Formats: sequence, C-alpha cells, structure tokens
Amino acid sequence: MPTHLSNILKTSKQFFDSFFESYTKELFSPNTRITDACLYSLRAGGKRIRPIFVINSFFNPDELPLEANLKDHKSVYLASLAVECIHTYSLIHDDLPAMDNDDTRRGLPTCHIQFDEATAILAGDTLNSLSFYLLSLIETTDPNTIRDTIQILHQGAGIQGMILGQMEDIEEEKNPSTKNRESKLTSIHEKKTGALIEASFLLGNRLRPDWKDREAVISSYAKEIGLLFQITDDILDVEGNLQELGKTPGKDAKAGKLTYPGLYGMETAKKLRDESVTRAISLVSDLPSLNNEFFLGLPKYIAERKN
Repeated sequence: MPTHLSNILKTSKQFFDSFFESYTKELFSPNTRITDACLYSLRAGGKRIRPIFVINSFFNPDELPLEANLKDHKSVYLASLAVECIHTYSLIHDDLPAMDNDDTRRGLPTCHIQFDEATAILAGDTLNSLSFYLLSLIETTDPNTIRDTIQILHQGAGIQGMILGQMEDIEEEKNPSTKNRESKLTSIHEKKTGALIEASFLLGNRLRPDWKDREAVISSYAKEIGLLFQITDDILDVEGNLQELGKTPGKDAKAGKLTYPGLYGMETAKKLRDESVTRAISLVSDLPSLNNEFFLGLPKYIAERKN
C-alpha cells in the first residue's frame, strides 16, 4: 500500500475515533446494560473503513485532516458515525444464532455471547435508530441536505439495500437455486455489502458544495468498491485464519452460502477481483477531484487486505 494512502487511512481513522470517543459520552449516558452492549460492539475494533469512506469522499487528501476539522466539519463526522452505527448493528444481528450464528467478531466474543441474545438484539435496534438521529443533527444552510442524507442511508441500509441482501442470502442458503446463480450472487452482494458502502461514499459527497458534479462517478466507483470488497471477503473466508480475520473462517462453505470461490473456483474469483480493481481505478482516473491517492490507491488496498 502506498505510504501516502496508508497515512490517509491512519489519520482518517484517528480523527474518527477521536470524535467517536468524545461524542459517545453524550450519546450513551447514563450507563446501562444496553449502552454497555452498544459500546462493547462499537469499540470492538475494526478498520472503520465505512466512516473512512464518508470522510474521504468529503475531504480532499491535501486537506485531510486539519485539527480544526473536528470542529469546523462536525457534520462529516456525524455522518461517519451514523454509518458506523448502522454497520455495527448489522454485525450484531448477523452474528445471532438465528442468522450466521457466530461466536467471534473482530477477535472478541460476539455481542450475544458477551451479554445475551435479548440484549444483543436491543443493542442492534438502538444503533439502527441512533444512526438516523445523528443525521438529523447535521448543520447546514441547504434545507434538502438532511432529507437527502437520511434517504441515502436508508437506501443503503434498508429494505432496498442491506436488509434485502441479507434476506436473499438467507433464502439462498436454505433453498439453493440451480438457475441464474451468477445474477443471484451479484444481487446478494450488491445489496448486502455494496449498498452500505455506496451510501458511505455518497453521504460524504453530499455534504460538499459540488456534490452534484461528482455524484454519478462516486456512485459507480462505490458500487465497484462494494463488489471488490465482497469478492475479497469471500476469498479470505477460504484462505484466511482466525487471528488475521478476527472471525471464524470457512463458515460460508459450511453454511452453503453462495460465494465467488464457491461458484467460480478460487482462480476465477481472484481474476474477477483483479478485474474489479482495474475497473474501479479507471472510473476515477479522468475526474480531477477524484484523481488522487485515496481513490486510486483504495482498490488495490482492499484487494490485498488480510481482514
């Protein structure tokens, strides 16, 4: 990974975590079993990749991030925290026995193991609703901004996006189809993984004054990043280990899930991954505001990650 991209990712994460720790003191007070469960899952680690997408689709790399940005651009960090709340809620619920039934997440016991199933369900519910409240706090002179951000997040996380993808994944697992498996695999991953990733990019972009000029390219790029992310995840589930992944490897095959290595074989899955990298880079190469180290370097970083 290029040194500058590494610094961008590291700095973005540091500023997000700083905002998160300061702001959640207000959000999760007083301490209760539910707030403990929410914070346990939010603090469990992870790369904060979706908040980083929000932040870097707003800032240009040479602007990122000035110390004053936490104060001067609070709305960007509110949007990034909203996305992290949605993502964490989805992980809590995915790990439940009724869903993927996993005991480990980010190298720690999953929320329902650390607490109990009822608490985990309610913690997920809390983070889901909290994410939209955070968007309502965005400060803007454009009366349409808050409406648009709420719609963007709902489209990515709701019945047309992540939730529908999860439902399709469960249905396919229980009743594997023999027809149109390629299109079914694409549909599941575009919604289950890709939709929230696309929403993350679009949220940060929407807060820029020139958002309309970039929206179409951002959307296409984000869709490609979502596909790339999932192909890489599928490969890692086969080739990764618990220490690096922070979750149990090999569960997709055991559960009979529809995956890229399972459908195409590992060699073709890796070829599709590499082709996705090339497409993503080409999408932003000709737009000056996106032709930078973050957008150009991110695809290869995702393809080469170990967790």
